[in-house]
Amino acid sequence: MNSPLNRYERDRPAIEADPARLKAIHAKIVESLKAVVREFAITQDELHLAGDYLNRLGRAGMCRSLIDVSLAMTSIDATVGQAGGTRRNLEGPFHTKHPPRPLGDLLDRPLEADARRLKLSGTVSDAATGQPMAGVVMDFWQADHQGHYDHDGHHLRGEVTTDSEGRYAISTVIPLDYSDHDHDPIGELYRALGRHNRRAAHIHVKAWRDGRELLTTQLYVPDNPYIDSDYVEGAVSGDLILQLADAGVDEHGNPAYAAGFDFALVDVG
Repeated sequence: MNSPLNRYERDRPAIEADPARLKAIHAKIVESLKAVVREFAITQDELHLAGDYLNRLGRAGMCRSLIDVSLAMTSIDATVGQAGGTRRNLEGPFHTKHPPRPLGDLLDRPLEADARRLKLSGTVSDAATGQPMAGVVMDFWQADHQGHYDHDGHHLRGEVTTDSEGRYAISTVIPLDYSDHDHDPIGELYRALGRHNRRAAHIHVKAWRDGRELLTTQLYVPDNPYIDSDYVEGAVSGDLILQLADAGVDEHGNPAYAAGFDFALVDVG
């Protein structure tokens, strides 16, 4: 008989970890949870409600996402040593292989009337020496002005390469905030907590050199209403918030803005 237990034994991946490290982490987590149970006098019924929720979370395949939004930035800040470098941030779930954009234009569609054009430019330098870094592939992707990612094509996605003076420039739009968890267990949890589950508007960036990833981060839009309450714990920091300058209108009459951001990369290779 192909029972649920048999299927689990057949399909489960093996846990690969240092047993001593895993045992120490497990003991610390359990002791911390016991302290919470004691402090709030949590009942067995409440524990079972929590277990049922975790079952729903697992069936929905959302455990990793909840861990990311709650703890990933703490992990990044605790484990990535990059003194002087641009702060790292989450990759998020929507990165793919992006096409080169020699002219820096990330738009594959005409702009709608309510979209705001953005010219983003700056330099890429070595965090240790301050010297400009030529030939760095800057990989950008983002939501559009309505908070939607292009999952079928490459609109608002693309790679530009820094020139001999470490300069890059892209033409894009100012993204909107969005939520992907209105109808899943993560959204359920945040509604129960009385909190929203929206991401502050942001632009994703990766930096590559010689095929090695040197940075993954996010740049944030300053006038977004969720800039101070992004539901990803610790994602937004002042050093990653763009400063927008009014640039009038573009050739199609859309409002236009300009922003500069300089990246400092730690190259340990």
